[in-house]
Order: sequence, then structure tokens, then C-alpha cells
Amino acid sequence: METIEVPNEAKKWLPVYAGQSMSKTDFLNWKPDDGFVYEWSNGVLEPTYGMKQDELYIIQRITRRFTGTVAYEQFSELVSEINCWVTDEQMRRPDLSLYTAEQIRETAAGKNVIPAFVIEIISEYDDIRKVERKLIEYFKAGVQVVWRIIPDIRTVSVYTSPKTVVICTEDDLISAAPVVPDLTLTVNELLKI
Repeated sequence: METIEVPNEAKKWLPVYAGQSMSKTDFLNWKPDDGFVYEWSNGVLEPTYGMKQDELYIIQRITRRFTGTVAYEQFSELVSEINCWVTDEQMRRPDLSLYTAEQIRETAAGKNVIPAFVIEIISEYDDIRKVERKLIEYFKAGVQVVWRIIPDIRTVSVYTSPKTVVICTEDDLISAAPVVPDLTLTVNELLKI
């Protein structure tokens, strides 16, 4: 088997702490120094690549459309990359998640809350096994709708359970119902550049 040498310049783009074990207490007080953001699952660090600038237009389209919804009028917020403890042993960081005004008040009082609607933007860096695990974790925790956006192939999968999915392309209408029934747009509207 051939050994591949990774140049030092490229090593700075590798997650140094991937797969390492860490207690929850240590994780909560830890600040990674390798440029990555980490999720925590059963004591193991899982790197995420975080939102990229070339995905900003997607976030903009969703959040602008969200401002026209009843949920927005009721002071719900779509929040980017906030820690979401789906269990006591698993912290995920969805690309966008919806929190009601009541949930936001509860977090200010130190309570852990679960968003009803989560959006994940999938890139070439995402491991499909992890993506599938997170989907199951979200629904077990109480999430009701997940949008899985894959810009490279211009699809949005809308899940209302781990087994119920509508795969949308082109002029198909994406909906956040039943959580935010008036948050709708087509794949083309979402992904046009």
C-alpha cells in the first residue's frame, strides 16, 4: 500500500481533534484552535465545516422569505449554527433552526429547547452516515420538519419524519408545514444565483 504525504500547508485544513474523546464538561469549556467547529456525540468530537460564504445566498433567501410568515410576526427566529442538544449526550449545530419566542425566553432561563424546524445545507465535505444519523437524532428529539439542501445537485429533501420525505427539484414547492405552513418557495427560487 502506498503512503501519501500530506504537505504541511494542507494539514492546517484537517480537523485536528476529529474522533477524539472528551467529557461533556470539557467540551462545554473548550475552544478549538484548529479553525473547525465541533459537534459532540456520546463523548466523541465530530468536526463540522460550518457555513461557507458561498452558501450565504441560500440563508438570505430563506430568512427573507421567513420575514413574511406568521411565525416571524409572532417573534419566532431562524437562527444560524446554534448549539442544539438533541440529547444529554449529543450536541448538533444545524445550519438554521427555528425557535419560537417562548423557546427563546426559556433558553434565557437556562432551559434546553428543541427547534421544530431544522435546515441542513449539505456539501461535499459531509459524511452521508453522519447526515443520516443527525436526521434520526433530530426527529427523536422532537424536530418536526427538516430541509436537507444539496446545492450542487439542486435538490431539497423535505422530511416530516425519518421515513417521510419529498424530494424537490426545479419548480417544486418546498414547504416548512406543519411548523411554518406559510414558509414556501421553489427550489429554483432558493438556489438561483
